[in-house]
Amino acid sequence: MKKYNIILIPVILFSLGTMTSCNEDFLDREATNAILEESVFEDPALMQLFVNNLYLDVPSFDHHLYDNITDESRSYWGGSPQNVVEGQWFADNNPMEYWAYAPIRKANMFLSNIDAAPMDEDDKLILKGQVKFLRALHYFNMIKRYGGIPIITVPQELEDDLFVSRETADESFEFVIGELEEAVELLPETYGSRSIDVGKANKHSAMAFLGRVYLYWASPLYNSQNDLSRWEKAAAVNQELMDKNVYQLYPDFRNIMVEKNNEEEIFSVQFLRPFREHGWDSWAMPDSRSRQDAVRRSPLQEFVDAFEMENGKSIEDPTSGYEPANPYENRDPRFDATLIVNGSTFGFQNQPVFLYEGAPSDGINHAYATVTGYLLRKGTDESNQVYYGGSGSDQNWLELRYAEVLLNYAEAQNEILGAPDQSVYNAVEQIRERAGLNPFYLPPGLSKAEMREKIRHERYIELAFEQKRYWDLKRWKVAVEKLNGKTFHAMYITKNGEDSYSYEAKPFSLTPYVFQEKMYFMPIPQREIEKNPNLEQNPGW
Repeated sequence: MKKYNIILIPVILFSLGTMTSCNEDFLDREATNAILEESVFEDPALMQLFVNNLYLDVPSFDHHLYDNITDESRSYWGGSPQNVVEGQWFADNNPMEYWAYAPIRKANMFLSNIDAAPMDEDDKLILKGQVKFLRALHYFNMIKRYGGIPIITVPQELEDDLFVSRETADESFEFVIGELEEAVELLPETYGSRSIDVGKANKHSAMAFLGRVYLYWASPLYNSQNDLSRWEKAAAVNQELMDKNVYQLYPDFRNIMVEKNNEEEIFSVQFLRPFREHGWDSWAMPDSRSRQDAVRRSPLQEFVDAFEMENGKSIEDPTSGYEPANPYENRDPRFDATLIVNGSTFGFQNQPVFLYEGAPSDGINHAYATVTGYLLRKGTDESNQVYYGGSGSDQNWLELRYAEVLLNYAEAQNEILGAPDQSVYNAVEQIRERAGLNPFYLPPGLSKAEMREKIRHERYIELAFEQKRYWDLKRWKVAVEKLNGKTFHAMYITKNGEDSYSYEAKPFSLTPYVFQEKMYFMPIPQREIEKNPNLEQNPGW
């Protein structure tokens, strides 16, 4: 009996005219949204459409989970983020679960058929490179959660051995690295347009992603023996990309996420209203301006305090000029680009937002309002007037941008050396200069450990709310130190008179964060353990 695999491809359906059930051919129609596998791989246009649809499986804007489980922010809404913070997540209930074998199966199906397909060889290699990039992305997103995972490279059928065992973490990293190295060779440098290059994997975005993967593999969580060759490879790959001068830092930090396809974007998940939308602007709104959603991220006081002064000095430095009575004055310019504080103007009406205790609508601890005394500005399109719930926004999701490449290089190069060289300083200082710090220079003569802390601090500020912090704390193996048992803080603001306020930091919650040693590696989903007797659960779960 011949077996047919059916491939579902989303399509936009236009009016097909009036049909009636009296038509004798009605029940013999082919499905309009399902195509036989053999038909796809006989038609180059359908193969291209198949690959285009694989990009829809790439994760993008997160509603409110990942930022609210770090030292960046908390949410009024509780739910999954609160459960994670309190340690109430398990093998059968993990909101961070990512078991991506459905999109991997689609990639495997494509790669198993492409070689025999009737298509120009150069086009065939480019599509193969894109699919290998996407398959590597899904595998990497699982590795950073679970460590070693099952590696499946063919579309399994029922008669196959479905009980695949886990590879080791090193073997899993090596597979992903091999995929990306092949993708770098197969992919073109450009598709002729930046708008296409940032949304479709090319040689440079594959190289940037390879640099990230090497950095993770070199990091303490996965590199307990501190194998320097991994740091060396991470530095070399990121350096190679930097030397190509394909990307630059976008001059305006405030609008990096708003200005589509700018020179800093390397790989983005693309959106375009009304065809594909998200709710980032809606999720950031104060409740007084909400339309079915708001205030999904309330930045924590610890994050606010991490911003230096405009002169590049920590607020803890007595020579910095920091004034507790005016805590938001003269800070790192990224402060105002990232945060909404009491009295900030925000939105297309350019009206102030008041977050003090007792302020109408938006004051701290009102229902649906901030729970920390702060709101998020970063990435919002303040000209947007059509935001609503989970829709109305179409900024690209910046999965990879050039600032991360610079920081990845600086981190790896610093770990190789006994003390940081000028190239490490240059990489970090480029970002600080773009931010508008004056002076932007780091202190000379920093030790390796001191520079490590500077780089980690820079990632905290620069990449905030880009879903990087949780994974950084884990791969550095400092999550227990930075999170476990900690009580994070909110700012309670009292209005004393016209434009006069006093400030007091208080615990956001008296319930301390729970991050146990076993949580560095998440549990394999319980349902998968029950289905596959060869899957071994991670320790402690």
